[in-house]
Amino acid sequence: MDFYRLLQFCSVLFSGMILTSCSPSPLSSKALLAEPSYSASLSQDGQYALISNKDGIFFWDVNQPQARYHWIQGSRNNDVIATDISPNNQYAITLSNDSVALWRTTDGAALGWWSLPVTAQCVAVANNGQFLVGLADGSVMALNPQHQVLIKFLGHNEKVNSVAISADGSLALTADNAAKVLLWRTDNAQIQQQWQLQSRALNVTMSADSRLLFMSDSTGNAWIRDSQSGNIISELKITTRQMNFSSARFIQNNTRLLTGTPARELQLWQTATGKKIASWQVSLPDKPLPQSAVVYSVSQWQGNSVQSLSSTSLLERWQIPEQR
Repeated sequence: MDFYRLLQFCSVLFSGMILTSCSPSPLSSKALLAEPSYSASLSQDGQYALISNKDGIFFWDVNQPQARYHWIQGSRNNDVIATDISPNNQYAITLSNDSVALWRTTDGAALGWWSLPVTAQCVAVANNGQFLVGLADGSVMALNPQHQVLIKFLGHNEKVNSVAISADGSLALTADNAAKVLLWRTDNAQIQQQWQLQSRALNVTMSADSRLLFMSDSTGNAWIRDSQSGNIISELKITTRQMNFSSARFIQNNTRLLTGTPARELQLWQTATGKKIASWQVSLPDKPLPQSAVVYSVSQWQGNSVQSLSSTSLLERWQIPEQR
């Protein structure tokens, strides 16, 4: 999964203020923290949330009134910039600029802490605790703590902006500043597929069954591909100029893609056609600033509804409109 820090998107404040389209109200809105967050992740099933700010890292069961765990990574002020939860909800991963920590969600135990050789960018974790860390020097660290196996993947030549890992930990999808997206095996670093996008590759994600891949670039282009053939299934029909994505997840048996942007937008797309089905704007706090929000994470929720978790620390639920 890729990270977007709040300060990196200060340029969207103006664009957020000029959005004039009417957005439906959320079904519910819950502040997980009293202040803006640095990073946040929802679990695949939407039952759990992992969120960080200056006070530490908080793991939530979203149906409970208080956080289940409060973690601290390192001895300095908390600077966790990226997070992820494994698809089976057994592991949580947290990333600072220079270290990564793995946590067990059943009892909150810290399973390991690793120092990183260069500045970290993004992180993702699989069902067995295996994880990926994308680094600023273009390398990707693939670590399997259970077997104490570390692979350093050198397929990229520029900064790695986003990583995704299959549920079983066997496949990695990674994207870099040179517009390259690679699908490779984590056991031997062998490249399975590769694509050259039109501009900097900013966000990638993989479906729960690893069959579908999503990738987007910095100039408002986004594609859904088949992981086996590498062929395009659809290109998102984006009408907004230079739309970037801060989060994405396949939902409803891969028939739909849910995305978030750095400019408050939450969108639902048809996988087969790339057509936009619905869109919402996540809420802002009454006061004070900021006047916009990064949608850090998205997920399916109960029934015909979805969830968003944004940099304002608001967890919100949205009704999917009926299709005519």
